[in-house]
Amino acid sequence: MLLNTIPTLDHWETAPSIDTLRSRYDASAPQWHDNLARLGQLHDYQLLFESQAVRDRLQHLNQTSHMLDCGIGTGAFSLALLDSIDQPVQVSGVDISYPMLTHAHQRLKNYCKSLDLRWGDISHLPFADETFDAVIFAHVLEHMANPVETLREMVRVLKPGAPLIGSVTRKGLGQLLLSLRWHNRGYASDQLNVCLQAAGLEAVKSFDYGTGWSKWMCIAAIAIKPG
Repeated sequence: MLLNTIPTLDHWETAPSIDTLRSRYDASAPQWHDNLARLGQLHDYQLLFESQAVRDRLQHLNQTSHMLDCGIGTGAFSLALLDSIDQPVQVSGVDISYPMLTHAHQRLKNYCKSLDLRWGDISHLPFADETFDAVIFAHVLEHMANPVETLREMVRVLKPGAPLIGSVTRKGLGQLLLSLRWHNRGYASDQLNVCLQAAGLEAVKSFDYGTGWSKWMCIAAIAIKPG
């Protein structure tokens, strides 16, 4: 299929404001990690990072490596990555919710070589170009007015040849029900792939989760920054 025939996502005029998202995530922070566990997403994140296709792209990580989690939340996606590699790495994370960052600090502080958590908007990352050996994100693109520009910002801080790994909400009935509270949009696999390619990434590969809630509700993807 030609790239220009694949549906992509236009600028989202009705995307929720940062203040709206912050207030909702602040309120949800105390129960967030338990809810992920109840839905099976913690287990599914672990299976994603243990899959051969993802592990192959993380073999370069060692104690000098530095990874970034965009929209780190309570640290669940980072924790799954850290559990899948042999050595602790330096971890940075950005989130719009201070309570989420507090929970992330408590969960991650003993699992990584160093931990740098910052409050902020992932569409304007407070890091220099080509800083990170891996960048990850889980369920943040759904809130972005311009997801390709947000991805380009992640690519900017990623070193050449390094991976970007992410998870998004699958477009469908479940996403529509979630959107009643979260005002999030969903992605089909081809939409996610073309957004990653438009952001300047290559070797794009999307994944269906294997079982349960995540199989029904989520899509994961991995891509590489050229270089």
